[in-house]
Amino acid sequence: MDRGNVFSGGAFRVTVYATLVLAIVFVATAIAGYTYLQDEQYEQVRARAAPVIEMYRDIEARGGDAAVTAHLDETAGLAGTIDRLLNVRDASGAQIAGQFDLSLPPGGWQVQEIPTDGGHATYYLSVEQIGGMRLVIGEALAPLERVEIIFIRTLMIIGGVLSLAFIALGYLTSRSVQRKLERMGQALRAFAGGDTDARLPVATSNDQVDRIAQTMNAQLDRLSVLMTETRTSAVAISHDLKRPLARALLGMEHALTLAEQGHVPQEALEDSLQELTNLNGIFDAILRIARIDADQGMAQPRDVDLVEVVRDIAETYQVVAEESGQAMTLSLPHVATLVIQGDARMVAQMLANLLQNAVTHGQDGNQITLSLCDTDQGPALEVADTGPGIAKANQARVFDAFFRAEEARSTDGNGLGLTLVKSVADRHGATVTLADNDPGLRVRVVFPRTGAE
Repeated sequence: MDRGNVFSGGAFRVTVYATLVLAIVFVATAIAGYTYLQDEQYEQVRARAAPVIEMYRDIEARGGDAAVTAHLDETAGLAGTIDRLLNVRDASGAQIAGQFDLSLPPGGWQVQEIPTDGGHATYYLSVEQIGGMRLVIGEALAPLERVEIIFIRTLMIIGGVLSLAFIALGYLTSRSVQRKLERMGQALRAFAGGDTDARLPVATSNDQVDRIAQTMNAQLDRLSVLMTETRTSAVAISHDLKRPLARALLGMEHALTLAEQGHVPQEALEDSLQELTNLNGIFDAILRIARIDADQGMAQPRDVDLVEVVRDIAETYQVVAEESGQAMTLSLPHVATLVIQGDARMVAQMLANLLQNAVTHGQDGNQITLSLCDTDQGPALEVADTGPGIAKANQARVFDAFFRAEEARSTDGNGLGLTLVKSVADRHGATVTLADNDPGLRVRVVFPRTGAE
C-alpha cells in the first residue's frame, strides 16, 4: 500500500485539520484556565490576608501604634508564618518585625521580586498603612506557580495524547479507505480487461465509500447488460444481414450468368434490388433506433395531439388490414384532443410499427383494435389483435434488437419493430406493457400526463 496515498487521503487530512483545531482550542483553554487559576489563587491569598489586616487595624484602633508593637512582640516567633507579615516599619521608618528588609510605598496588591538568602523569590503582597505603621503582608508565589505548572503540564499531556490519538485514528481510517479504493480500482481494471462479472467490493459498514461502490456496481450491471446486448445484437445483425446479402449476391451472379448467355437478366436484377432495398431498410431502422436511444433526432418537445395522430395512422392501416383479409376498428376518447409532450413523427412511427406487427403476424380474419383513452396514469394507446400472440416466455425479450420467436420466422420482418417502439416510448417517458388478448396480443403504451393537464 502506498503510504503517500494514505497520508494524502481525505480522512487523514480532515483528522490533521481537526488536530490543529484541537491544538488551538487547547491553547486557548490553557490561557483561559491559567488566567482563571491565577486570579483564583490571588483571590485566596487576599482572602487569607484580609483577617490579619483587619486584626491589626482593630488593634491599632483600640491602642494605637503601641498596641500594634506590643502584639508584634508577643507573636514575634510566628511572624511571616501565621500572620504572613513580611515587613513592619514604625512611624520613624525603622523595621520592627518581618522576614525581609523591605521599604515599599503604600499601595494595593502587587507582585514583587524579593531578595532572599538563596537568591530571589516572587511574592504577591500588599503594603498597608495602619496608623503610623506600615505593614507588608503577602505570600510567596512558589506554591502557586507549582500548581500552575502542574495545570499546564496536565493540559499539554492531555492535548498531546488526544492529538496522537486523532492522528492515529485518521491514519487508520485513511488506510481503511485507501484499501477499499485499491480494491475498487482492481475491480474496475478487471472489468476494463474484459471480466464483465467483476464488481466492486461492498463492506457491511455501509459507509460513503460502500454507497459509492453500490452505485458503481449498479452502473457496471447496466454496462454489462448493454455489452451483452451489443454482442447479441452484433451476432443477430450478422445473422440477419447475411441472408439478404447472400441472396443479393446469388441474384447478381445469376444475372451475370444470364447476360453471358445472351438473356435479359431483368427479373434477377429486380430480385437483387429488392433484397438490397430490404437490407437498406434494416440499416435505416438500426440508425433510427440508435439516434432515438442517443436522444438525437428529436426536436424540442412540442404539444402532440394523440387523437389526431391516431386518426391519421388508422386511416392508412385500415386499408392495409383490409388488403390482408383482416379488419381494424378504432376507438377514440370522448374528447376533441388528448395532448402529450413529445415528437409527433416518432409517436406516429411507433404506432405504425405496432399496427404493422399486428397485420404482419395476423392471418385472414384477424381482428385488430386500435384504441386511445385517458387514464389516471395518463393517455394510453392500445393495439390488440386476435393473431397468434407472443408466448409469455418470449414477452420479456421481444424488445431486444433482432429477436424473433421461432413461430414468427416464417413471416416478413427483421426483429426491430418492437425495439423501435420501446426506444420511442422510453424517449417520451412512457411505459410499454404486453398482455395476452385471448387469443392474440395486447400492447399498451401509457404516456405521462403533461403539466398543463
